[in-house]
Amino acid sequence: MNKRSFVGMIAAAAMVAAVGAGPLAFAKSGKPTPSGNMNLRLQGYEIIGPNQVSILGIGQEIVDTGGSFRGDETFTFVDPASITTGVCEGSIAGAIAFQGGSFGAGGQGQFNITMTFTPSTPASGACDTTVTTLLCNRTLVHKNLANDLNAGQYHCVATSVKVGGAATPVPASMDGHLDIVSGSNGPTG
Repeated sequence: MNKRSFVGMIAAAAMVAAVGAGPLAFAKSGKPTPSGNMNLRLQGYEIIGPNQVSILGIGQEIVDTGGSFRGDETFTFVDPASITTGVCEGSIAGAIAFQGGSFGAGGQGQFNITMTFTPSTPASGACDTTVTTLLCNRTLVHKNLANDLNAGQYHCVATSVKVGGAATPVPASMDGHLDIVSGSNGPTG
């Protein structure tokens, strides 16, 4: 075998691996979920007591290939009625699950994310344990990554926000974004 044939075989194998790995992993999983390191941004408001509290949060989350969602979040809040502001830090744990939709030419699909925020300091005001459920859709910058759920941006809206261990959601309007810089970055766990 000459050098040119050998180089051609290696290049062909690399192309098959690059193109075929995404769809194969997608088909094998049964319940596709994105995984890897994600940047989280949340913004909006929650009604806490009689007051509308504005919230802007950022965090770094890790999602494993089984859909387990964990990481941290820091948010600032403003309660204009009581003239209080603050910064709250804590951890997030939850899950991300596929809900349906197409990953074809548009590279989109729907996901539910349920996450529990636990403050690292004693609860007070807006800085309290919060369970948020988000409905997200996925968009892609590069269409060739349609089968790679670890690529793209997830745009979300809160469908439920429960504060302080409450059984019923509080009125809220919250949207979120999860960004993954590049594809195929999921941990094995």
